[in-house]
Amino acid sequence: MARVLLMGYAVALPVRGTAALQAALLLIAFMLLVWERRNALADAWEEARWALGPLLVFSIWMVLICGFWREPPFCLDWFAPARPANLAAMDIQQPWFSLDQWRRDIGQPMIALLCGFWAFRETRWKRWLFAVLIILLAALAVKCLCQFFLGERDDGRGGGSTVAWLRGTLAVRGFSRDNIFLSYVLFLLTPAMLWLALERRTGWRGWARAGFLLGLFGLIFLNKRRGTWTALYAELFLITLWMGRRVWLAYLLGTVLVAMAAYQVRPEWFNREYDTEKKGRLEILRDAIPLLQQHPYVGVGFGKDTVVKNYWHKIYQHAHNTFVNITLETGWAGLALWLSALAVYAKRFWKARAEGWGARIGLAFLIGFCVRNLTDDIWLSSNAELFWFLIGVFLPQRSERRDED
Repeated sequence: MARVLLMGYAVALPVRGTAALQAALLLIAFMLLVWERRNALADAWEEARWALGPLLVFSIWMVLICGFWREPPFCLDWFAPARPANLAAMDIQQPWFSLDQWRRDIGQPMIALLCGFWAFRETRWKRWLFAVLIILLAALAVKCLCQFFLGERDDGRGGGSTVAWLRGTLAVRGFSRDNIFLSYVLFLLTPAMLWLALERRTGWRGWARAGFLLGLFGLIFLNKRRGTWTALYAELFLITLWMGRRVWLAYLLGTVLVAMAAYQVRPEWFNREYDTEKKGRLEILRDAIPLLQQHPYVGVGFGKDTVVKNYWHKIYQHAHNTFVNITLETGWAGLALWLSALAVYAKRFWKARAEGWGARIGLAFLIGFCVRNLTDDIWLSSNAELFWFLIGVFLPQRSERRDED
């Protein structure tokens, strides 16, 4: 029953307006999984500590420093040019910590990771989960392609776009706010499709799964988000390293040919007018450097909203880089703990890489998602939950447990 609920939870995560349903499905499934382990709570705790330890350390750091955070001064118009530059003079000396923000971006993702780790160890349950995600991909494809051929622009409004690179961009109302979020959802489906395609590659079912994988790649390409293209390239690059030198060389040659063909057909997708404007990514990173020096030890408070309130007029809503954003939120020590947590999970995948495609895909997915968030910062809310849930699904057991099995 818990696994069925978690399958529904995974499908609901990309759908807008289902936050209450997601939370209910996750909580009920978690309680059922704990109940299954009621006679071996010591073992359950050991497993939970193994899976959640790195994120728990990061959370403990936030609890320790939250007393130093201050609620930013109230301002009716965050865009107003007359906003005082000296925020410290207006600082409200009141400790502030958004527990709800922590629940959305860290708390629920940790529960999702543990549920995925507990519920989907067996190959047959992984297969069922990823088959359900194929249904989600099919629904996304139908809506995407319908709106694509209708010529709707990336934010879901009809009527077409006057900007060349936006015309014909995939849009999917009801699943994501705009095509930036959609690009994350599509990338979050890649590990499931890769596992299905690589685990069983023979027969008509193997060809069908490969077809779904290619369809997913096509949707990612039509989404026109270059950050997602780069992340997908990195993920597949790592996967092909385990498939032999010929496959790896063919992949490198193929990507060069595809990129050249795409550039000839749609050059405007690669050269965008805002790349040379002040709001470009490099300019944002440059502007973030003096901001990092203002609160280097404890940051300004966890959650993208806190960074928006403190620095909206300086870094264009947010830093457009997860790792810069985390440094602004929790200080340099917080960034070090976050990177350490990711490194621990990467190391566990690496150690188990010889045991099958699960650990290899998990490692490639982890690195690919890090690459995706170098040019944006949407490692939060339902995207974070789906990411950590899938990390839990692929996460190997401790080596001594694997030896016992």
